[in-house]
Amino acid sequence: MADLTPSQLGLGALLIFLSLVVPILTLYLEPRSRIVRFLSPVVVAYVVGMLFGNQPWLDFSDVVALRTCDVTVALAIPLLLYSTNIIAWARLARSTVLSFFFCMISVMVVGALAHLALSRYLPESAHMAGMLAGVYTGGTPNMAAISTGLSAKPETFILLNAADMIASFVYLLFILTVARKLLGRWMPAFKSAAGEADEGGELDRRWPDLPSGAMAFGLTVLIVAAALGVSRLVPEGMRDAVAILILTSLAVAASLSARVRALRGTQNFGQFLLLVFCVAMGFTTDFSKLFDASPVFFLFVLLVLFGSVLLHFFLAWLARIDRDTVLITSTAAIFGPHMVGPVAVALKNKEILFSGLASGLVGYAVGNYLGLALAWMLS
Repeated sequence: MADLTPSQLGLGALLIFLSLVVPILTLYLEPRSRIVRFLSPVVVAYVVGMLFGNQPWLDFSDVVALRTCDVTVALAIPLLLYSTNIIAWARLARSTVLSFFFCMISVMVVGALAHLALSRYLPESAHMAGMLAGVYTGGTPNMAAISTGLSAKPETFILLNAADMIASFVYLLFILTVARKLLGRWMPAFKSAAGEADEGGELDRRWPDLPSGAMAFGLTVLIVAAALGVSRLVPEGMRDAVAILILTSLAVAASLSARVRALRGTQNFGQFLLLVFCVAMGFTTDFSKLFDASPVFFLFVLLVLFGSVLLHFFLAWLARIDRDTVLITSTAAIFGPHMVGPVAVALKNKEILFSGLASGLVGYAVGNYLGLALAWMLS
């Protein structure tokens, strides 16, 4: 960034300012706007970033945008993981844990098959399979982290994220409209299990107070510094991947502490940084490249998403898992915990809320491991 001209530095400062302001406005509008809630703040932030990045008057620097992405995703991952209670999740009903396990297995198997089928047309198909395994187990931060760990080309992430937005939107419409009725033809109905939803009903929407914010941010900085420090001990080509794995492991280890899990507002803090990442990444999106992308690229995403969903449904049907549990764990895997609430409302079943939220948070924790492992195996 030292090579940037004064004009580019000014535009870089504007880019960072907009990347901070847009998430603030998006989070403000979320409870007040049906459109923002339906699309999700992540999609809104990314689209706004794309619009800023493709306007004809100002030429923003991709260097500043990508550096902003690297910093925010590194800080967001631990903050999103601090509230994960893996032990409580493992104690949920057998059907919840088994259904989410089927989600993970399905995306790994279908991702590998898509790579084998289309690798001759897509040079980075192994990386793409790993990134999709991460995002369809956890969420956008996992895709970004895996992309960094694999040193994938920035345009690969951008195209993959854009294709995922389109495909996921179609799947979300399916879940919100006909999925429950359709799956009800083959899967058993949900049976109430008193007490299963007692451990929490919603994501923590609070902002950190000063003590919690200072402790969470300080712990996060220490974790990031430790991950970067240890990664310097391995060969250069492996540093990014090692840093991401250590970052994830240390954050999961921290989440085992009840004191860390009780920190106020870490979910909201992490969500805010994720939205900053989305806006900054949107700045790097070139519409011309998006429209010129090979149809095979979009075919790859469609195969992985809908192929893994169908395999998940099939395995759940064999295991006789009820339809509501199947749909809420699929939502947690494909969209992350922030879409669990709206889907639970659409399914008219608030008892599955905790199961979905817990599964989504566990997905954040395991997504990096699964994505990197799959990419390395296929490579």
